Amino acid sequence: MNTNVSGRKAAHAARGNTLLVAFQDALERLRREMGLTRCAFAERLGIPRSSYFHLMTEAANPSLDYIELIAERAGVEPIAFLGKAGQGTRRFSGGAR
Repeated sequence: MNTNVSGRKAAHAARGNTLLVAFQDALERLRREMGLTRCAFAERLGIPRSSYFHLMTEAANPSLDYIELIAERAGVEPIAFLGKAGQGTRRFSGGAR
């Protein structure tokens, strides 16, 4: 086993995985703003319920492509999911970027 990778993962977990937490907070904030249940929100995003619930766990490790896909389907800028906690999830109009 590569101890460098293992050590990095342990250090990342010890720091609280702030990017994941920011993503999860923004996703939940958006869901509540839309007034949807978690199941209805997953359906709106076009992902399985189980995938949405997994995204909310410590084990989640969404790729940037997956974050972009979710943001696009939710109608928000992808960077809104990775910004500082407490910032709003800025919506964009459906037009070209």
